[in-house]
Amino acid sequence: MPMTPNEAADALRDIEQTGRRSGEAFGYRYAAPYFIVWGVVWIVGYAGTDLFGKQAPWIWLVAIACGAIGSALAGRARPSRTSTSAWKSIALVAIIFLFIYATYVVMWPVGERQQSAFVPLLAGAVYSGVGVFAGVRWIIAGAAVAALTLAGFFLIHQHYDLWMAAVGGGGLVLAGLWMRSA
Repeated sequence: MPMTPNEAADALRDIEQTGRRSGEAFGYRYAAPYFIVWGVVWIVGYAGTDLFGKQAPWIWLVAIACGAIGSALAGRARPSRTSTSAWKSIALVAIIFLFIYATYVVMWPVGERQQSAFVPLLAGAVYSGVGVFAGVRWIIAGAAVAALTLAGFFLIHQHYDLWMAAVGGGGLVLAGLWMRSA
């Protein structure tokens, strides 16, 4: 028995929706290792800042370098249709690092708490923006990072960096695990 035009249109809509959801799930799984790597970087960086304040620049420098290497390794470990080389991951981290540094230079003087809040707020905005195209989990992750950053900034006056290690870094690790489960 042949399909009616309405049945055919419904079938095509179902196929399109399945393809969109499949692509979204692939994107989540693709992004998951990066969320986990950078969550660990935030945990180390923010906890190190709180515990060893004078060494914070060195702690962050080493943590970011390890994050760049971790991102490069994550990129090489994933199956992909494109050839993303390790240098692209490291270059992207360098570009972001230089942008943040340049912003601090231009906006100077800023306090330590403002510096600690800027990167997570920027990350929250970027994740939410990516989510407009890549899926709602990105938006939720971005909104959570931004909201928890603001809550800590205004409500936690001592050990704000430990707060950021827990909710910022821990939140990214949890978001990565959530995305990996898609």
